[in-house]
Amino acid sequence: MDKAKGYLKILFGSALIAVGLYYFWAPAQLAGGGVSGLSIVVKELIPMVPISVIVFVLDMIMFLIGFLTLGRSFGMKSITSSLSIVIIMSICEFITPVAPVLSDDPLILLIFGCLIMSCGQATIFIQEGSSGGTDIIAKIISKFTNLKIGVSLILADMTVVLMALSVFGVEKGLYAALGVLLTSVLIDYFISGITVEKYVMIIPSTEEKCEKIQNFILHTLSRGATLYEAKGAYSLNPKTVITTALDRREFLKIRTYIKEIDEIAFVSVQDLHEVMGEGFSFKI
Repeated sequence: MDKAKGYLKILFGSALIAVGLYYFWAPAQLAGGGVSGLSIVVKELIPMVPISVIVFVLDMIMFLIGFLTLGRSFGMKSITSSLSIVIIMSICEFITPVAPVLSDDPLILLIFGCLIMSCGQATIFIQEGSSGGTDIIAKIISKFTNLKIGVSLILADMTVVLMALSVFGVEKGLYAALGVLLTSVLIDYFISGITVEKYVMIIPSTEEKCEKIQNFILHTLSRGATLYEAKGAYSLNPKTVITTALDRREFLKIRTYIKEIDEIAFVSVQDLHEVMGEGFSFKI
C-alpha cells in the first residue's frame, strides 16, 4: 500500500511538471535548466518534433547514468516519472496542439512555471526518485558531495542556460538563469516545508500535570517522549522536562491540551526538517 501511494505521488509530481513545462515555459521559450529547458532549446532547432518526444529521448540517455550510479530503485521510480511526464504532455498536445500563451509577460509565465514545476520535482525527490534529465545528475552530485538538491541542480543546469543564451538571445537566457535560481530555491523550500516536524519541550508546573501531559502524548497521540530531571535556576526546585517530536496536526492537539490543563506550563517549539526513527518517515 505504501509503495502504491509513493508511485501515485510520483505521478502527481510528474503531472505538475508536464503542465508547467507545456503551458508555461515552452510557449514563452523559457529554457530554465534541466531536460525540460534543454528540450525547449532542441524544439527551437527542430520544430517538427513534438516536445514530449524530445523529453523522452533525452531522459533515456540520463537514465542509463542513473541506473549505473544510483541503483535500480531510483531508476525505476525515475522511469515512472519520466514516462508519466511524456504521456501527460502527449495528452496536452492532443488536447491543445498549439499551447495557448497564457500571458504576454514572460516573467509571469516564468514564476508560475517555477512554482508548479518545483512543487512537482520536490514531490518526486522526496519519494527518492527523479523527474529525469539533469535531476539525475543533481541527485548524483548531492549523493557524493552532500550538497542540497537545489544547489546541485544549479551546477547541473548551467550548461542548459548557456545553450539558451546562444539560441534565444541574452534576454531569454537571463530568464533561463533566473528560472534555474528560482527552481533550486523553491525545491529546497518545498522539501523542507513538506517534511517539517515539531520538536516540543514542555516544563509542566506540577508533577501531576506532567503525568497528564505525558499520558496524553503516549496514549492519545501515540508518540514517544523523553523525560529529563532539571532544577529551576531561581527557585532551585526540581522540574521534569518532557521532550517529543510531533507532526503539525499532533502539535496543534497537544498545544490545545496544555492550554486547557496547565496555562503556566513552559513550552518551547522548534521546526525539524529531518526526523529518523519509529513513527517518522521522510516520504510525503
